[in-house]
Amino acid sequence: MKTKKMYFSMLGIGFFLTAFSLNSCKKQETSTSNQNQLIVEQEVTPTTHILGFEGKLAFYHNNPNLKSSGESYLAPVALTELENLLNFNFCDANIECNKTELKTTEVIMPLDELSKIQDIKLSQLYYNEIIDSIQAMMIRTNYTNKKLLLVDLEQTGTSTNGDAIICVGALVGNAQNVVLHNDDWWYGEYYGTCTENYKPEDAATQLKARVTAAMLPIPPSGCRWYFTGVVHTYIIPTQDTLGSTFDNYLDYKIFYAIEENGLVITDTEKCLSQYEMNFYEGHYINYALNYQTTSGKKFYQCWIIGRPYYSPVYHIQHDYTIFVGYRFLECNGYIDDILTY
Repeated sequence: MKTKKMYFSMLGIGFFLTAFSLNSCKKQETSTSNQNQLIVEQEVTPTTHILGFEGKLAFYHNNPNLKSSGESYLAPVALTELENLLNFNFCDANIECNKTELKTTEVIMPLDELSKIQDIKLSQLYYNEIIDSIQAMMIRTNYTNKKLLLVDLEQTGTSTNGDAIICVGALVGNAQNVVLHNDDWWYGEYYGTCTENYKPEDAATQLKARVTAAMLPIPPSGCRWYFTGVVHTYIIPTQDTLGSTFDNYLDYKIFYAIEENGLVITDTEKCLSQYEMNFYEGHYINYALNYQTTSGKKFYQCWIIGRPYYSPVYHIQHDYTIFVGYRFLECNGYIDDILTY
């Protein structure tokens, strides 16, 4: 793994050693009645702060023997800084993918006796642990055109010696245009339509594309969206029922079918008609809209996958995870390929 050539190297050493404070960014958006249309957001962006933080990490990475260890951060603050930097540098929200996979792994964030981490150790964590772990997850993903769509960092526990256990989540996609078809689709497993056309797409990938098209505006030409403060929610398929009797047909707002109490799963249940596709599309979009409202953030990505489960009994379902964050527009610079970083 090589260190990125910093295009802001004119910043002096004294600047890197200056304490950085988190600045709140007030976001002002031009409203639009149709989220599918191209919009321009006028905002005070955190780009300068993110690049300054990256400069500090690079400086300490290139000067590991300094007596000064830099600024200290509590784990949640450090994670926010790292996550924002990773999503700014490596992730493209507008890449179309015909398959996506949410990969996770764990790393350890070393903390001192005050439960903080200093710049020099944070630099080591970023370059030697987090980036390497994301690269490893992507390499193990069997796609031909791998792209990193999103990074989600979360502290999931504390080790016996007081260090932070960090879950590194990476949404990896296979970049390929998805053509939306009003057709009958196999529920998942990348099986195509019910007549086995358009593999490896399926009902889940089609619904992901429809939700994304409805929720993520097109940025101006030559620009891209980037996101900070990313959070996510998982929609339990059976949490919202649509009646008191169940027959494996539109029983829930999320696709779900089960072999239980006389119910069976055949090709009929696995094949979603155009009516069913439109039915689920509406509910999936509403879930995303509601999460935007409750979180106070903007839609970033979603992950929808259709797959079977065999415990406690055989059932098939859509797993639906929604990611949101604070959305900003970037019209300068470029996105790095983390696999060659």
